Amino acid sequence: MHDINKHILSGIGAFLRHRREELSYSQRDVANMTGLTVNSISAIEKGKNFSMNSFLLICRALQVQPKQVFKENIDLTPLYNLPPESRKRIETTKKLNYLVNNTDFFQSPKRVSEVLEELDSDKRESNKFSVYLTGYCKEGALEYIREGNIKKYKKKGK
Repeated sequence: MHDINKHILSGIGAFLRHRREELSYSQRDVANMTGLTVNSISAIEKGKNFSMNSFLLICRALQVQPKQVFKENIDLTPLYNLPPESRKRIETTKKLNYLVNNTDFFQSPKRVSEVLEELDSDKRESNKFSVYLTGYCKEGALEYIREGNIKKYKKKGK
């Protein structure tokens, strides 16, 4: 467990313990209703790391909607930044998705090289773009036609 979540887990555990006590249940009672061990219930109430499955089992036993446990917003800032190659892949995917779904670019058949040029992408990425475009074909947004060894991609049915 990363320390950043320690106070959140402690708060969840305290909430669940308070609810259990409110219902006059013992940890053994909750263990019997969930199939978890008494040691697991105790650890969760102390804010130790636990699974989502265990959390939901306890919520069922204590008749608590999970959203009740999270009354306050949690800072969800990631601990680490995405690596540059991931950011580049996401940006490229967004551009290609826009090109496929929101423009007339694929009204006429296009080679991968034309797509690369339109998106101002490196020609060394042609294999990667072939895979991307094949994915759009599988999803039904595009289709391809073969002209010899060359595939050309166009809007499906156009």
